[in-house]
Amino acid sequence: MAPLTDQLRQHINESALLVVLMSDDYLESDWCADERHWWCQQQEQLGFSANERIAVVKIGPTVSPWPVPLADSRGIPMVGFTFYGPINGIDRPFGWADEPYSSNPVFRKELLGIVAHLLPKLSALKVRLDARALAEAEAKRLNQPNGQSIYLHGRADQTLIWEEVRQALVDNGFRVEPQRPDAIKDTPQNMQAVREQRVQTLSTCDALLLIGTADEQALDADLVVIGKHDRQSARSLSNRLLPCGLLNTAGGMISTSQRKATARFVQADWIDGTQEGWPLQVQQWLLNKSVHVGPRDEY
Repeated sequence: MAPLTDQLRQHINESALLVVLMSDDYLESDWCADERHWWCQQQEQLGFSANERIAVVKIGPTVSPWPVPLADSRGIPMVGFTFYGPINGIDRPFGWADEPYSSNPVFRKELLGIVAHLLPKLSALKVRLDARALAEAEAKRLNQPNGQSIYLHGRADQTLIWEEVRQALVDNGFRVEPQRPDAIKDTPQNMQAVREQRVQTLSTCDALLLIGTADEQALDADLVVIGKHDRQSARSLSNRLLPCGLLNTAGGMISTSQRKATARFVQADWIDGTQEGWPLQVQQWLLNKSVHVGPRDEY
């Protein structure tokens, strides 16, 4: 069996909440101070804020000052939960009497109030932990030498350049969706159907790559409609980062300061597709994106 300190640290490191049974005995205990320090230290190492995940259950009045993080910068104690009352003129914790806890109405009422407060905190933390796990899995995918799934957007009247770009990506180990460039539809209903299919397919991909051609009007529209709105819709379906890149195949004529500002606004990275070996730039771009995946938790 591991030494007591090691056992305590292990259990503390695995704990989502810190519940303090507050009393003067707690405040004077070196062991309790160590446990509190270890828990806060672990949250900091994990990148979690401890705010709203510390519950102070006051089992008696206290005289000693409360330490941080159980008090604010001015030493004002947390509100906490009052879990004591007078018994024969002496303050005692609820449940002090011999009556079984399960049938003690005061004990049960106050305990349920604490549980009702803590359960949403656990649920919120689970959501953040699930999001972190997804982000870490996504970072792992983006960091692979090849095999990422890229949604390559181009229009039907750009088929030749779209096919060249697609083949170059496939030759360098990428999986490319869809199987053909977007068809040009002439009715609102058909346009909406194309968009819905695009969003659905995009939600299964690791990244979005927009082909920038000499058709500047189409490029400007695609940056906003595909790079911003459709990508946001796809992200809401998949909870993926879905980094967006604009592959410039037309050179300086489309590299205007205003267009690059628009690209920054929609969070689309500029990739020079006129240079030899540009697929390696795509791989480096995904690698760079993987470094920034992994949201910090805020409470």
